[in-house]
Amino acid sequence: LKDCSLTVYQGETFGLLGPNGAGKTTLLKILLGITRPTRGRAVLLNQPIGDHDVKQRIGYLPENPYFYDYLTGWEFLRYTAGLFGISGAVQHQRISQLLELVGLSHTAARKKQLRQYSKGMLQRIGMAQALINNPEVVFLDEPMSGLDPMGRYQVREIILSLKAEGKTIFFNSHVLSDVEMICDRIAILDQGELICIGD
Repeated sequence: LKDCSLTVYQGETFGLLGPNGAGKTTLLKILLGITRPTRGRAVLLNQPIGDHDVKQRIGYLPENPYFYDYLTGWEFLRYTAGLFGISGAVQHQRISQLLELVGLSHTAARKKQLRQYSKGMLQRIGMAQALINNPEVVFLDEPMSGLDPMGRYQVREIILSLKAEGKTIFFNSHVLSDVEMICDRIAILDQGELICIGD
């Protein structure tokens, strides 16, 4: 990344576009505090990146998430909720709501191990885990990658419902049509440089 400067506003759906290898995931990982910048600074929810309290208020779906594939979807979401310190009764209610939001049946979530899930089902369970803590800001790295047209449509609908709730959404993509349907503003990144930012 070279002299990369941008602002994302509260409640906005912001799309970061660019070809593979442009630096989109690197920028996202810096904002999440996963990768350290060699210079420069970033602020997330009015705090320096990496702030522990801020991490409680964000959700993240990586492009190629790793799930413990011998867990069922329900067990995986309970595990994730536990990491956020969400209590048992609240966990059950939250997981049920999220399964409904992402369009996964309770039966599949409780009985099927993640290794038996299709790509689309894994993407949905990944979206649910990114939302388990009811985050203010949601980071999605190529959330529609590898999905069939129906899967892409469903993920788009989930993002639009989050937008309607007033969540701030920051997502990476290299597919212009997806971004056009969802985003308020976009930035285009190429070879580590921001080419433009706008509506």
